[in-house]
Order: sequence, then C-alpha cells, then structure tokens
Amino acid sequence: MNAITRLIGLSVLTMNMASAQVNGLSAKEIVFGQSADFSASRAVISKAYAEGAKLHFDEVNAAGGVFGRKIRIEQLDDKYQTPTALENAKKLVEEKKVFGLIHGVGTAIAEATLPYVEAQGIPYIHPLTGADHLRQPPHQGQATFYLRATYGAEVNRILGQLRTIGITRVALVYEDEPFGQGIRKLTDQAAAKNGMALSAYGILPFNRPDAVDEAVQTISRVTPQAVIVGNAGPSVGNFLRRYMDSGAKTQFYGLSVSNVQQIYKVLGPDSKNVIVAQVMPSVDSSTMPVVQDYRKAVKKAEAASVNGFGLEGYISARVIVDGLRKAGRDLTRQKFIGALEGMGVTNVGGFPLRYARADHAGSQWVGIAIINDQGKLRY
Repeated sequence: MNAITRLIGLSVLTMNMASAQVNGLSAKEIVFGQSADFSASRAVISKAYAEGAKLHFDEVNAAGGVFGRKIRIEQLDDKYQTPTALENAKKLVEEKKVFGLIHGVGTAIAEATLPYVEAQGIPYIHPLTGADHLRQPPHQGQATFYLRATYGAEVNRILGQLRTIGITRVALVYEDEPFGQGIRKLTDQAAAKNGMALSAYGILPFNRPDAVDEAVQTISRVTPQAVIVGNAGPSVGNFLRRYMDSGAKTQFYGLSVSNVQQIYKVLGPDSKNVIVAQVMPSVDSSTMPVVQDYRKAVKKAEAASVNGFGLEGYISARVIVDGLRKAGRDLTRQKFIGALEGMGVTNVGGFPLRYARADHAGSQWVGIAIINDQGKLRY
C-alpha cells in the first residue's frame, strides 16, 4: 500500500468515525438524549416514564444490546420550562452527539422542540403528549413519532359517555398554557359534537399548582353535574381537594396525564369514584403479554412501583428497540425512521399501534377507569 492509498484510507476512516460520533453511534453504543422535567410540576410523570423505559433498555443491554451495541440515555432536566427544553435539545444533539431524542414531557415542550429536531433530521421518539395538532400539518414531522392516543380521543370518549348517561351540565378546569388551551379547544369541539355546551371554565395559572381557589369558585357556582379536569401534575389533586372541601358535589373526570398515585396521596379514600381516561391498559388486571412482561421487569429490578406511566415508558422502549433491530446492523437515522414507518398495523405484546410513511400517530387505544378507595384503577 503506497502513502497516498494509506492517506485516503485514513481519511475515509476518520470521516466514518466522525459520522458515527455525530450520529450517537459507536461499535459499542447507541446514545439517545432525553430532556424532561425531573424537578418541577411534571417530575413524577417524567421519572416514572423514564424508569419504565430503563427497565427494557436494561433487559436488552444485559442480553448484549442491539447488534452488540448497548443503549445509553443522556438525561437533562428542563424543569418543564420550554426555553430550557429547547436549549437542552440543542445541547444533546450538538454537544452530546446523540442519535435521537426520546421521551420529552409536555405539549409546549414538544411544540418548541419539534421544528429544531425536524430541521436537523433527528429522530424524536414518543414525546409524552396527546396533542392532536402536533400530529397534523403544519406541525406533523417526518422524524417525530408518537405513542399514546390523542387528547381528542380521550375527550371524545369522556363526552360520549356523559351524553350516554344523560349528563349535559359539564364544566372544564385547565391550565393556562398550550396543553391546557388545547384541551379547552378539544373539549369544546367534543361537546358540540355531542350536542352539549360547557357550563363554566376554571382557568389555572401556568406552573402554579397550588393556585386553584379561583377555579374552584368559578366552577362550583354553576353546580355542574360533571367536571372534566383537563390539567396535569400536582394541580389535579389540589383542585380536587379544594373542590371537595368547598362542599360542592359533582362527578370528576380526568385525563390520562392525571397521576392516580398523586391524586390518592392528596385525597386518600376521597379519590374513590374519580373517573380517569386511560391510554394504557391496566397495570393490575390486563392480560396483555406486554403488561405481564412489565410487571416481571419491575419485580426483577425491585423498582419502586408499578404504574401506567412506567408501563408506557416500557412499551415505548420496546418500540424503539424493535425499530433499531429492524433498521439492521448498519444503522443510520434514516434507516431507523424507515424501520418505524415500516411497522404498519402491529402490536407490542398485545398493545395495538400503527405507523406508516404519512402516519406517525401510534395508538388510538382509550379506556375509561375509576379510582377505588385504595387508589387503584378499575377498568
């Protein structure tokens, strides 16, 4: 081999190594990045989701990884602040050189992050939001994939049930930020579809989970038959507690982002009969194989608890690993995206979802569950 040939070979090798580094790939690792709220109002959700995903990633890594590459997650805390989340995304992509981003938490976070990752061609996998508009043009992305059903599907399920049982006087409480504003719009649409009109709106200030008194007063004045609690984080339990303490009576309906364990921690037995839409099967009673696998993984790892957000993270990790395997040994971002799109109508251990070239919405599975006096969901 002459000097020129050796130089060309070294140059090609250097370019390949640089490319692998930029793509978050090496012979031994696939590195994903996660920016999520690990210390503020959505921290309980983010931690449970990340712990559930880690259970499966650990299983895969213990078995040798994906084509010999182990999966590693770089995590940054965005404190549920949109500017911080976008800064974190840029840091993970440009400095940490991750292969893709996973498991951001929040509608506003996803909305701010999506244009950046799409422009970079970065896979953005399963941001935890059911926002309908993010799955539609102009927001719909070519590299972004969702898992859970939309909030529109949840709200339609709730309003449809209310109409069926003859309840027409309904109020809504929501947080004054993009997630909550989107829930208001979807609830208005679902109410009109079901021949109803909302009786009152209780508006909560952004990221101030204790500031619920004004919303309680606004809604209780109209004595609604049902209240849809269209917010997330600690404000859900705080609102329910203050409303019950006010002496007003109603039936409460929450969305899947309501943390049932947190509600029970605040309300205790008073959480009995609160109804919550669910986008995941029961972690206690479902016979789906993926739920049984999740419970076994929790037990084996001696993880703190079994919960719906943990199951969602576990299913997400299964989808991610399936996509990596389908993409093959010579992994690239585009091959990974193509592998996910190629899944079509499928299921993950019995949990149904669908991906296609023009459809990255994932699942539309929605159930209705009720909290019992021990803080467990009955489906």
